[in-house]
Amino acid sequence: MGYVMRKLATAALAFSLAIFAANYILPTGWLIVPAVLAAVTGAALALLRRKWLRPAVIALVFFSLGLLDYWVYAQRTSICAQNFDGQTREIVGTLIDYPDVYDDYCRLHIRLNSEGLPHFHAIVYDNTKAMAEAEPGQKLRFTAKISTADTLYGKPYDNYHVNGYFLRLNSQGRIEKLGASFDLRTVPVRIQHRLCAMIDQVFPADTRIFMKALMLGDKDEFYNDDALYVSMTRAGLMHVVAVSGLHVAFLVSLLQFAFGRGRRGALISIATVWLFVLVTGAGKAAIRAGFMQSLLLLAPIVRRENDPITSLSAVLALILGFSPFAARSVSLQLSFSAMAGILFFFDKIYRAMTGKLSWIKDAKPVQYVFATVASSLSVMIFTAPLTAIHFGYVPLLSVLTNVACLWAVSACFSCGWIACVLSLVPVLGQVFVMLSTWLARFIFLCARGISSVPYSVLYMQTDGAWLWLWLSCGAFLIFGMLRKKRALRMLIPAAVSVSVLLLLLVRSARFYRTHDVITVLSVGQGQCITAFAGDATAVIDCGNTGSVDNAGALAGEYLFSRGRDRIDILMLTHLHADHADGAVRLMELLPVDMLLLPADADDSDRLYDDIVACAERNGTRVVLLDGPITAISGRLEMELYKLPGGQTENERCLMTKLRIGDAAMLVTADATQAMERELTRQEELSDVDVLIVGHHGSKYASSSELLAEVGGGVAVISSGYNNYGHPAEETLERLTQYGYTVYRTDIDGNIEIQLGTNNG
Repeated sequence: MGYVMRKLATAALAFSLAIFAANYILPTGWLIVPAVLAAVTGAALALLRRKWLRPAVIALVFFSLGLLDYWVYAQRTSICAQNFDGQTREIVGTLIDYPDVYDDYCRLHIRLNSEGLPHFHAIVYDNTKAMAEAEPGQKLRFTAKISTADTLYGKPYDNYHVNGYFLRLNSQGRIEKLGASFDLRTVPVRIQHRLCAMIDQVFPADTRIFMKALMLGDKDEFYNDDALYVSMTRAGLMHVVAVSGLHVAFLVSLLQFAFGRGRRGALISIATVWLFVLVTGAGKAAIRAGFMQSLLLLAPIVRRENDPITSLSAVLALILGFSPFAARSVSLQLSFSAMAGILFFFDKIYRAMTGKLSWIKDAKPVQYVFATVASSLSVMIFTAPLTAIHFGYVPLLSVLTNVACLWAVSACFSCGWIACVLSLVPVLGQVFVMLSTWLARFIFLCARGISSVPYSVLYMQTDGAWLWLWLSCGAFLIFGMLRKKRALRMLIPAAVSVSVLLLLLVRSARFYRTHDVITVLSVGQGQCITAFAGDATAVIDCGNTGSVDNAGALAGEYLFSRGRDRIDILMLTHLHADHADGAVRLMELLPVDMLLLPADADDSDRLYDDIVACAERNGTRVVLLDGPITAISGRLEMELYKLPGGQTENERCLMTKLRIGDAAMLVTADATQAMERELTRQEELSDVDVLIVGHHGSKYASSSELLAEVGGGVAVISSGYNNYGHPAEETLERLTQYGYTVYRTDIDGNIEIQLGTNNG
């Protein structure tokens, strides 16, 4: 039996490795060549009839099959989709999910039924929002411009392919409803929708967003709650709102408590687990957990021993066989990596910590602490590098967070479902609502407390962060192979890791406190500028469009990576999204002493309300400017200009000259050329060293008068993917004509300008 299991594991791992190679290394057009070579080599080795070569034969054959599977799937999906890119056609399709509704459009998920088009799943952008209330099963007809789903904002984008969407359709004009029909395949999303409505009704306002994410994996509102999202992310608790093995284990424990651990309980658990997987969206991590838990529950029923490593590799191969692009799924990679870490390292770490503690068998709370620490460390061995690669950070205190919160997460999940089941029973239902509510609030409290600890998160922009990560992983792996001196397996690599981490954090913080630095961050089509002068920190604008990343998150990562844990002055030149829609996230990440806004900003705008409410919630002083003032923090001085009048938001914007020592930077925001000319008449600008080119390089800014007055030097254009033609060729020509050295965030990334050293 063990021999058969090993062969199955070998085949599954080779097949999965081939699909990962096809996704990340091998070009699709050439996959047939290595597939044939692997198959021929495997056949040749098989002819030698050597028993010791059998694993190699199995691996080569299934590696070949994996490459062929990916090639066939790509031909039928992503490559086929390219044939329709750029076309405008009449579309007929059926809604398969509820619309995602945003401020000025809604996003639809449909299955195509059009003649001449493949029956793909597609994303539809409804710019009229006419379908905002539509339900799954609704048939639609409309005209749309077609594009492939493998790019977004001009950059490669994997998420749609991972989830089985291969076309994006931008609707042109009215969408016509053709009637609705019942579709069995929409039952899970209908159940989820009803359950979300029940949670909204049952739970109080401060916890319902979290409960929907925890119980159902519905994170649409969760991502919009900046305060909750930031604290959960920095505390290392995001895994509790991503449906995975943790949630399936909670569910099975609850079911076994209700129905017992026998055959009946196992069968009920398996059926309920798969309903749960479907209702929560059938994410790759949830499918993995469903298979693993089902195999674990079935093993005693069929009187077969469950081999976790073989099961894990077989489940991975099965998922990738049906959906090869799933190899790019971050949740799948993290889920399988976490499980692999537990299988390979949990027992070793747990025994290393408790080997000589015989009394621990009678101390359940202590067992919980050690088991949680051991599982957290074993999970991090493989997931920490992946988290760093995909998200750009490593939560350093996640072990502490897990010890403090996992018991509460488990209880909150169980009480939440019991509350929903008993919601029709007035007293009992309310008891469990109250229990889960207070447990959720306890989790929030822990998350806020741990996330506020300095250096609770290491952002990979920190100098030397990648070196630390690979050195730490290498040290743990090397010392983990020691056969003797079990304590050394943890103590030495832990000491090496902590020492190197402290060294690089101190070094980075020291450098950026002894050097004056201005940085124009690459945030996409938007603007965000930071300035350091000793301990003083200023940020000018924080917003972007045309990017999947939040400007506030990008700014926060940069500031933390440079040893900054607060902002003295945050100035928003005006409240257009590309200058201000990341401000709330930034203020949740770092405390801000003073927020500067134009006095005539539109206070009926939701963005204004959100920013001011966030400032009040976090104790930030808000200053509304209707004329020129000077704001000073340490050696950092900002002269702010506000020209009178102005009919549009751009014409009412703030402008500033930021001075650090003898160096000066001019920011004109989205001011028009007329405003620039007026500024040159009123203010002395010949001392400016760095010019932030107005309006992202638009032809309507950067007047000849302004460029001549500043007189050359460094010019920085903050721009990204856009449909406006920014930066304009005529603007670039004017900058060259007046002798500027031009840098662009869309080409050069973050532009960091060191102004010199100081005594900070």
